[in-house]
Amino acid sequence: MIHRIEEYMKQHQMIWKGCHVCIGVSGGADSVCLFRILEMLRGRMGFTISIVHIEHGIRGKDSLLDMEFVRQLAKIYDVPCAVYSYPVKEIAWEQGLSIEEAGRNVRKKAYAKEAARYGDNARVALAHHANDNAETLLFHLCRGSGIEGIAGIYPVRGNFIRPLLCVTRREIEAYLQKEGQAYQTDVTNTEIRYSRNRIRNCIMPQFFMLNEQSVAHMNHLAEDVREISEYFSKEAAEILKKHVRRTEDDKITLPVHCLSAYPDVFKKRVLLELVSSLSGSKKDMTREHANALLDLAKGQTGRRLSLPYGMTAEKVYGNLCCFFESSQLQEDKILEKKVLKEFPAELEVFGGKIFCRIRSVNKKDVNFPKNLYTKWFDYDKIKNMLCFRFREPGDYLVIDGKGHRQKLKDYLVNEKVPRERRDKMLLLADGSHILWAVGGRISEYYKVTGQTKQILEIRYMEEKV
Repeated sequence: MIHRIEEYMKQHQMIWKGCHVCIGVSGGADSVCLFRILEMLRGRMGFTISIVHIEHGIRGKDSLLDMEFVRQLAKIYDVPCAVYSYPVKEIAWEQGLSIEEAGRNVRKKAYAKEAARYGDNARVALAHHANDNAETLLFHLCRGSGIEGIAGIYPVRGNFIRPLLCVTRREIEAYLQKEGQAYQTDVTNTEIRYSRNRIRNCIMPQFFMLNEQSVAHMNHLAEDVREISEYFSKEAAEILKKHVRRTEDDKITLPVHCLSAYPDVFKKRVLLELVSSLSGSKKDMTREHANALLDLAKGQTGRRLSLPYGMTAEKVYGNLCCFFESSQLQEDKILEKKVLKEFPAELEVFGGKIFCRIRSVNKKDVNFPKNLYTKWFDYDKIKNMLCFRFREPGDYLVIDGKGHRQKLKDYLVNEKVPRERRDKMLLLADGSHILWAVGGRISEYYKVTGQTKQILEIRYMEEKV
């Protein structure tokens, strides 16, 4: 196993002589295994190591025990150890994020800070293994993903390396048992309320029962798709380099005819790369954006498309033109995204004020509000942070008790909402799921029923001009 990991690191050029590797060690089996193997390889491969541990302030005493375990491990092997502590729950609350996302953000922050201490020679090693890669592939597949998502976890991304992607969880546990190496166990890993844990503990065992090599097969698929994705990226970059022009007013244009010889799947990749080159990020670019950009490229002159980060794409006489909207409009959209963090609440939003409160159900006397601007929602079904915002690609409503969805765009067209009002319609959203198009319908999923125990009441008061 150790030889295989060494060869895998060489194959993907993860390290070089004289570099420094900051190893993320949580105290769990995977990261302890990673540390032990890199500690063993550092001499013959010519790199130095240190440990980075992030304490999230979530699991109380257990979290502190993990921290102490990692410190002792570093002491035994005489390796520098940096510990970072963050109040992740508070950060998630303040920023309107899930705990998982807030945790990822603070880990990235800590790794970046620690790597900066060692300069350009630093790499950050993380303990993702083959099972993690298979689970990631399934997670992206279920959630809805394009080629990049099915490519799974990359062995090298920036200065992050993952030497254990070539081995399975079973191999890791067998290695630790053979070495007599202790590690910490996080009991929250068994809680299936988290999507990742549900895939790991409920779905993956079923795949293993069907075929003991299922993890290996999924990793081979991810590797093949990753090669395709990397090829697409390289070819797209060549096309953009050759054909894209930037105007004096910071617009970028691409002649649509340069894509005519390519299949739609590749055209969409080029168009996403185009708008990402303007925004500097792909994070919020989805399949819906790719399809909408392709439709725009094939459409008539004058058509426009609103994109994340305040960007607009427009078809102009055979060219696709991308640019940022006016700074004032961008500022308006940013300011008007309001996250609901606690109740009761009073928010100033675009065009008025919002009042929110939680009320218990009185089953003897439940009078549903008839006012278009006062709505009730089943509070028990709300699991994530809600926010008031304007529409975004991918927004949808649930339109019946069977869970059938309707695109928000189709709803607005059917309701004959004027085009100029659609981008300024206030929405109550849970991710892409729209609970309420203010002044219009609410999602069927969140309606109050006979099983509702708590009601979220929201009232909108229009600003008088």
